[in-house]
Amino acid sequence: MEAIISCAFALLIGGVGVWTGFRLLRERKVLNGWRTTRGKVIERGTYRPDMPALGPPAFRYAPLVKYAYQVDGREFVNDCIRPKRIQLPHHNTIEWARKKAASFADEVTVHYNPEDPSESFLDQTPKMLLYIVIVASCLVILFGLMFLLMRRP
Repeated sequence: MEAIISCAFALLIGGVGVWTGFRLLRERKVLNGWRTTRGKVIERGTYRPDMPALGPPAFRYAPLVKYAYQVDGREFVNDCIRPKRIQLPHHNTIEWARKKAASFADEVTVHYNPEDPSESFLDQTPKMLLYIVIVASCLVILFGLMFLLMRRP
């Protein structure tokens, strides 16, 4: 009975992971179609994202890069480095966050949503990260099936 429950749990977790990975790959493709404009970095620093984290407090710092850009004569200010639709702010040590914030030039290319120009980002989420999510989820499914196949009658 435990093997069946373990298998079902692994299939559920793995299935959700595969579905999420492919959904985010489609979302990434949509984001690639967003228009771009030039922006100017107006503030750099670090901050602690307001999200649950399992790691120690020393690894909860994210880079802050606030930038201003114009679309159709209107000025917008944002601080999203990667698209919020795909991933939460990446965080690590304070030194890492400072170095990452400093890595952006004073002038940046801003990708913005043509339907809502206030939504923007600087760097696209790497495809490899999403492929890793899909592969890891498939491994979880295989691990669950292994429980089912190895159960004793």
